[in-house]
Amino acid sequence: MDRYEILRPAGQGAYGIVLRARIKESGKTVAIKKMTVTTRNRLQILRELCTLRNLHHSKVLKLVDVFCSRDSLSLVTEFVPYHLNDIITDPQRPKDDGFLRHFFIQILQGMKHMHSLGIMHRDLKPENILVSSRCIVKIADFGQACLYFKDEDREYEENVATRQYRAPELLFGSRRYTPSVDIWALGCILAEFVNASALFPGHSDLEQISRIFSVLGTPSEETWPSWNTMPDATKLIFDNMAPVEDMRVIVHTTNSAVIDLFKRQVCLESSWRWSAAQLLRHSFFTTDLRDCQSVLQYRPHRERSLSVPRRLPRLRIGPHV
Repeated sequence: MDRYEILRPAGQGAYGIVLRARIKESGKTVAIKKMTVTTRNRLQILRELCTLRNLHHSKVLKLVDVFCSRDSLSLVTEFVPYHLNDIITDPQRPKDDGFLRHFFIQILQGMKHMHSLGIMHRDLKPENILVSSRCIVKIADFGQACLYFKDEDREYEENVATRQYRAPELLFGSRRYTPSVDIWALGCILAEFVNASALFPGHSDLEQISRIFSVLGTPSEETWPSWNTMPDATKLIFDNMAPVEDMRVIVHTTNSAVIDLFKRQVCLESSWRWSAAQLLRHSFFTTDLRDCQSVLQYRPHRERSLSVPRRLPRLRIGPHV
């Protein structure tokens, strides 16, 4: 701990406090995330540590150091001051397609690497995608991440992901799913980036399902062939709703490539969703790649909106892991 100078609190995370610090030797700013380990959160903390230790990519948050004590674990990472939600809610941000492309090509690059190693994030949302002052993306918060195995009988937890970004198969209790749950979440984020508001802002699982079906239609052999295999498929009955024909009503853009990109991600049948590698080859990312002046000129101006407690407990960090 002696090699770090604590600068100020940076916020309150899900399992502990986040501090902004400086490496004394180099002067480089870092974040120290101290988490109290309990029987309830031990698995999530272990997942985040193991994932960060194994993911080495420019679009994934970099782990710098690890400390532990008897009842806590502290992760030292690069300091990234903003998250994607700060960009989405900024009324002064550029609205052009080049600005959109700049962010999502980076997210997909990080996701492609993550999925190539068999890692599912399972909680992608704007708050878990960090952004530097120069608009460089870093995927973070891997507390729900897990390894994916190409085994049709393999089961995973169904109670994962934040509701507004939760894939329909998760909402219907499926324990057999793939990294396509991350693709669904990214499609929701894409629409949110364009619209500056959540795509499916459900306040309960039932409302979430209703909102999804109001856009994509109620399940049928044409829209969701594997629907009948969902554990909770017979528990609810919905009125017949047809899919929205013109998705420009849902995603407020006139760019047909953006609409097509959205439709490749947000579809009920998980096997129809494109992989991150396929999405990177989409025409939206492979055409019109001129430098975007709006990105070069834009600077985020509102740091991560984390809640900070009035008094932070004294930081006591033990030996390196």
